[in-house]
Parts: sequence; C-alpha cells; structure tokens
Amino acid sequence: METKLFEENDSWEDISSSSNHVSFSSEKNVKRKKEKNRKRKHEEMNDDSEAGKWVRAPKFYGLEESSGPEQLPTKSKKRRERKKRMKEALEAEKQVIPEKKKKKQHIVEPETAQEEISEPLSYEEQLRESLKGSRFRFINEQLYSNPSGAAMAIFDEDESAFKAYHEGYRHQVSQWPMNPLDRLIKQINKMPKNYVIVDMGCGDARLEKSVLQKVYSIDLVSGVDGVIKADMSKVPIDSNSINVVTYCLSLMGTNLKDFFIEANRILKMNGLIKIAEVSSRFEKVGAFVDFVLKCGFELVNKDITDKLFFFFTFKKTHDVNSFNKKIPNFSLKPCLYKKR
Repeated sequence: METKLFEENDSWEDISSSSNHVSFSSEKNVKRKKEKNRKRKHEEMNDDSEAGKWVRAPKFYGLEESSGPEQLPTKSKKRRERKKRMKEALEAEKQVIPEKKKKKQHIVEPETAQEEISEPLSYEEQLRESLKGSRFRFINEQLYSNPSGAAMAIFDEDESAFKAYHEGYRHQVSQWPMNPLDRLIKQINKMPKNYVIVDMGCGDARLEKSVLQKVYSIDLVSGVDGVIKADMSKVPIDSNSINVVTYCLSLMGTNLKDFFIEANRILKMNGLIKIAEVSSRFEKVGAFVDFVLKCGFELVNKDITDKLFFFFTFKKTHDVNSFNKKIPNFSLKPCLYKKR
C-alpha cells in the first residue's frame, strides 16, 4: 500500500468550483489597467479630432519646431486668413483715400472760382447804379402825380426814360415774394380760348406771351414787338368788342375816371375788369369800389387778404360816357419806392 504525501480531500476534487474562495482581484485589476492604458495610448496616437472643451487634444509627437501653419488646427488657420484679408482691405482703403482728395482739389479751377466770386463794384459803377435808381424813382413819381397824357409826353421827349423806368421796375419785382401778374395769368388761362383780352400798361407784354387767348397789349411806349402805343384813356379798339380788360399795377395816373370809362366803352356787356394793385395805395377800399361801380360796373369779388397786393374783379352792367357828371374824379395814393 502506497503512502501518500498528502491526504486526499474533497476540496481538491474541483478547483474551479472552489475558486470563489481564492482572491485573484488584484492581478486582474492590474491587467485591466495595463490593457486600458495600452488602448488609450494607441487611440491618442491615431486620433485626428480637433482640440476642444470636451476632447483631449492629441499630442503631436515627432513634430519639429519648424512646423509651418499648415500643421495648425483648422479653426486657427481660418482665423488667421480672415485677419489677413481684413488687413489687406484696410491697406487698400488707405491707398484710395488720398486719390479721392486729389480729385476734389482739382474740381474748382482758378478761372471758375474767379467767376463765382463777385468782385465789389468800383466807385464809378456804384455812382452809375445810384443814378439809375434816382432816375427810376423820379420817373415813377411823375407817372403817379400826373394824368396819363402828361406821362406820355415825358416818354415822347425821351424814349430812354421808358427803358430806365422798366429796368428799375424789374429790380423791384425781383424783391417781391410774389408777382401779381402770375395770378392774373392763371385766371385768364382758365377762361374760354376765344376771349379777347386788353392788357392796359403791359410793360414787356408778358401776359400776351403767357396765355392762349388773343391779347391787345397797350402801353405808353412800344418797347416790345406787338405792343400798341397809346394812352390808356384813349385806345384804338372798337367799342363792345373785348371780353376782359386787365390793370396789373398800372392805375398810375391821376385820371382813373378816364381809364374806367374807356374800359366800359370797349368791353362787351358782362365783360370783366381784372385789377391787381399795391395794397398801400388804398386809403379806403370801399371808396374805390364805389367809384368803379359809378363807372358802369358791379363788384364780382375782391381779395384784400394779401399784405402787399389787393385783387378785384368787376363786371360791366351798363354803358356810360365821359359826359356823365355823376362820375367824380378819382385817384389812388402814389406808390413811391425807397432809395436802393
């Protein structure tokens, strides 16, 4: 009978079943950690993902210090390119700005600048302008303080006086906020095209040039083609042949009675008188209206709201003649201009 070194025990029959009694946890944990470290290193070496908040940035093993921008992450590269483009754009703008300034400097040439800057008048020119203004005021005063026949005699003796007067008149008109003739032109353009108009004291005959109707332009001197030279109290026009008579700043003589009786003669029944005058000439508007009514007219409308000019429209109601003693002499205040 063989002797055994160790006695048999039931616990030795199945080692696997009794393994729960043996602790191998330390050895297994070490192996697991080594395996994890090996896998992590392998992943780090092969990982191409960008560095971020939640991803560990890969280590660039084996790269030299002289590695260029091509090896930088994509975002950094785009950022650098964007900064480079902005810098190039700023430099381009700096080069364009001086060119624009040079062009602006060449816009105003010396000759143009001299034309725009008006040189002060010499003493001789100032004296000449002063004489023109004095002559205009003198002629203007004569027209307002004498009957129309005497005014016509002044221009017959010296036709240059008529030109001097209208030069001064145009200067005064240029200073007004409005020209009353513009209003009369608008009103007449709304009338029938077959109407016949007489423009008393027409000046440069602007009314005739601005309307479609036939216009007879009357003035003391025929300074413009088509103007009829005549005294407004005696015009070479047939009786009862006219639709409208206009007086735009032309009731200047002291014999207004003769003007309106002549207007009554040439106007058809229900024909109109259109008047535009300086407001300061009327002491009492009612007295003026009553005077025109006695000349065979009735008031259609009046506009005395403007500070500078009053406007009236009268309609012929019956015929009158110069022998009618009920019609008094009448005149408006003179319109005298201040020294300019």
